[in-house]
Amino acid sequence: MFQYNTEQKSYKIGKYCIGGDPRKVPTALAGTIFYKDQNKIFKDERQGKIDTIYAESLIKKQEEMADKTGLTPLLDVILSYEKSITPILDFVFDVSDTPILVDAPYWEIKKPLIEYLIETGLDRQVVYNTITSSSFDEEFEFLTYTDIENFFLLPIETYYWTTKARMNLVDNLINKALSYDLKGYNFMIDTCTIDYTSFGIAMSTIEEIKNKYGYPAGTAGQNLADVWINLIPKFGNIKKYIKIAASTITLSAGADFIFYGPIQLADIIYPNVAFIKAAHSQLLFDGKEIPPPNHPVFKIN
Repeated sequence: MFQYNTEQKSYKIGKYCIGGDPRKVPTALAGTIFYKDQNKIFKDERQGKIDTIYAESLIKKQEEMADKTGLTPLLDVILSYEKSITPILDFVFDVSDTPILVDAPYWEIKKPLIEYLIETGLDRQVVYNTITSSSFDEEFEFLTYTDIENFFLLPIETYYWTTKARMNLVDNLINKALSYDLKGYNFMIDTCTIDYTSFGIAMSTIEEIKNKYGYPAGTAGQNLADVWINLIPKFGNIKKYIKIAASTITLSAGADFIFYGPIQLADIIYPNVAFIKAAHSQLLFDGKEIPPPNHPVFKIN
């Protein structure tokens, strides 16, 4: 289990590392904040005016759970409006040293975001989320002007629902990204969970990527709870439990990172993942190794 043909890549981002041997390396958990219509956090969403006390409490709670479990925290910062870029990022960088994933849904937002990062020098400190299969040349060209080294890649496949088809997209996306003169090529591959029927493909692609390339791989399994139309009518409002289950099951495929959804779930997801990582660490005994001292197995005991 978790034996690969390729050396596993590990990236140091700030004081944290992402990627490597799933038995040894803590999984990175990305909590999403400032997503559209997030309750309580916005005073004026379009202008990026927020309840700073509440927002900071969410960020600090995730950091607290990371300290307790030995897992790696990531902050997935959603930027939905151009005027929100400056106030939100200024706030986030002021209150946290967690690796920041800058996450804009459209090129109309990505372009001013990249310009802001270059002007402020913050491009050296962020993870770009995301380069997709539909990203066009202008986006790649803009990224060559930055000092960004760490990128999430998202191979979106909605037609051929097989691992092979998904891997073909992965290959094409990696090759395209490598063809541009980026500052760094630290790629992390989100294998694209669309709904529960695509989830198995997303997990098998995690294994394939780690075996072929060694790049850190993972996904946002929690997405399926939001698109499961009959979940609540049939089973009640158990979305957060489905999100936790869908997130943690990806660890069986060797996921190096998990987008677990709203950062409000940090107090639930971190202990669950740490428990599973503690179990995975026992696999090291087969090779007469022991987990590193900062491993979750020692933190949660």
